Amino acid sequence: MSEAAIKRARNVYANEKNVNFIVDDILNSNLEDNEFDYIFDRGCFHVLLPTDRQKYITKIRQILKGNGILFLKCFSDKERRQEGPYKFSQEGIRDLFSKYFRIDSIKETVYQGTLDPLPKALFAVMIKKMTV
Repeated sequence: MSEAAIKRARNVYANEKNVNFIVDDILNSNLEDNEFDYIFDRGCFHVLLPTDRQKYITKIRQILKGNGILFLKCFSDKERRQEGPYKFSQEGIRDLFSKYFRIDSIKETVYQGTLDPLPKALFAVMIKKMTV
């Protein structure tokens, strides 16, 4: 998350005791191993260079607890706009993640926002495998 997004989130959830927002670089993360039950990625993975994808997957596995869940939203290969982040097919997500995660589901969806039409996206739910 960006500093501005963190500041806004802290204001919205100021009265919540069990919520903590931090800024981190997933490719050079300072987060503890096995720290999170859930990770929600809504726009990080699909902007990474192809050469950084394996490092991302390794870091996500490292900071997720055993049987932790990765919720991944990324641009779909069905999106027709040429500009924007990398686009993925359901099979491409399976190829990249299935060695390290059990793919629970991958569904077609859209990114809500101001673009018209809304950009096509994939939403994947993946559970960390305990052994590879």
